[in-house]
Amino acid sequence: MSNQEEFVSLVKDALGHLYDYHYLDSHPLALQHWPQATRQGGTRAERFNRLLLESIEELNPPGTLSKDTSRARYYSLLIYRYVEEWELADIMRELGYSRSQFFREQRKAIAMLASNLRKKLPQETASGEGFAQTPPTSAQDDGLTIEADRILAQREAVDPVHVVQGVLQVVSNLAEQYGVELESDLAPGLPPIYGGRVLLRQVILRGLSNLISHPGTRQVCIQMKHVGDQVVADLVAQSGLPGPGSSSAAGHPPPEMEAVRRLVALMDGQWCGIEPTDEGFRYRFGLPAHDKRVILVIDDNEGIIRVFRSYLDGYDYQVAGATSGEDALQRARELRPTAITLDIMMPSQDGWEILQTLKEDPATQGIPVIVCSVLEDPQLARSLGAAAYLRKPVAQADLLAALGRLADVS
Repeated sequence: MSNQEEFVSLVKDALGHLYDYHYLDSHPLALQHWPQATRQGGTRAERFNRLLLESIEELNPPGTLSKDTSRARYYSLLIYRYVEEWELADIMRELGYSRSQFFREQRKAIAMLASNLRKKLPQETASGEGFAQTPPTSAQDDGLTIEADRILAQREAVDPVHVVQGVLQVVSNLAEQYGVELESDLAPGLPPIYGGRVLLRQVILRGLSNLISHPGTRQVCIQMKHVGDQVVADLVAQSGLPGPGSSSAAGHPPPEMEAVRRLVALMDGQWCGIEPTDEGFRYRFGLPAHDKRVILVIDDNEGIIRVFRSYLDGYDYQVAGATSGEDALQRARELRPTAITLDIMMPSQDGWEILQTLKEDPATQGIPVIVCSVLEDPQLARSLGAAAYLRKPVAQADLLAALGRLADVS
């Protein structure tokens, strides 16, 4: 097999695992071109995924050019097959291909994509032919770091108030067992936190659990306020006994809180250490406040959510996703996004029903909705209150243009 054939084969393999970040992180092409794993600019898997999507998008001809060119057909095939993960029969029916014609066109499409991708990849660092081997694993790449990186590969805006409310319910039984009173003091208008909902929950859960079970604790209060570009959290314990001691200064928490410090650091936050209070002590840390415009993508296909996240990366937008009607309505109320994109063909509750509910709810009726669907019915969409309509597969330029028009109107 020639070097070019090997490269095309590897590109096809990567496309088949486009949303498997664990697989992409150890893919031969990713290891060759990003041999040193780093969080700056995104993980190795994030960078590779983003470059693949960008290379596919480059095949999409501008709006002024014919959509019936070979390049346009290749673009649609790759979008349907790998980005939106359609069933093969549906793609063949949509494009009018026989089975043999589909696979013939797929080979050509991947070859063209590989040619685009090769020009965009960073300078190879491996010498000679072949591909670099997996670098040795750092001692810091333990289970906690790996799991955190996997979650943070899909960072999003997280509502801290909603997370705190959920965590307080979880620890209420533990507090009752220890006879500890739970309180919260959350400043009004807290911005979303930029990170991962699961990790934020673990940070708060671990901290509260540690304070509740500390000897002599009578009351535990979680406080949050917006300071500069951070949401600062104080987990305060009131007791008649001293806290863990001055040796647990910033950067040196007690052993039971070391995991919390590391999770805060992985979320690009700041561990501020342990501070004494008049009646006890508190843990303090800051997490990055979300200062981008939030776009809620409602689609039962998680692949579409990832695609839109990649499309908007670097454009001052942050994507949050919802894969069901119930989840969509809850997230819309929590996050109050700048705009919503809405798929129509969803199970249980279709997009028209979701759109009607959004427009009937005073909390969400003012949020502009962009309907994205393979169905051609923009008139119905607008009659139900949609602000715009985009036909799938949605190109990056069309999505950005639609969002830009909404921004001009507002």
